[in-house]
Amino acid sequence: MSMLQLTIDDVAPARATDPVTSVLAGMSVDVKGKQRLTLLALRELRRHNAAPVEAWRVHRAAQRIQHREHPQARPLGESTIRTRLNELCRVDYVMVVDREGLTEANGRCARYMLTPMGFSEAKELDHA
Repeated sequence: MSMLQLTIDDVAPARATDPVTSVLAGMSVDVKGKQRLTLLALRELRRHNAAPVEAWRVHRAAQRIQHREHPQARPLGESTIRTRLNELCRVDYVMVVDREGLTEANGRCARYMLTPMGFSEAKELDHA
C-alpha cells in the first residue's frame, strides 16, 4: 500500500465550526502564500538554531521574508502565522514539540518545528 504525500495545495483553509464562511474568507486571503511563508520562516529559523520556536518568532521571520520578497506588501496580522502553523500541523509539515515556550509577555505557549516532510517541502518552495 503506497502512502500519498500531501502537498501544501492539499491544506484546507476551512474551520469545522463554520466551513462556508471560512472557505469564503479563505478565498479572499492568499492562504497558500502564507503557508509557504510560514514554512520558509521555520526553515530560516532552523538554520540559525535547531531548537523549537514560538509562533511569535516564526511571525517575525515571516515578516522579514515577506519584506525582502515584497517590500510594499501589507504587514502580516499576528494570528495569520498561528493559523498557518495549525493548518501545517494537520498535514504533518509542522509539529508542536511542547508547551514550554514563552510569549513576548512571558506567558506559556507552544513551540513548533518542521517535520522531515515540512523541511522537504520548504526546501522545494525555496527553490521554486
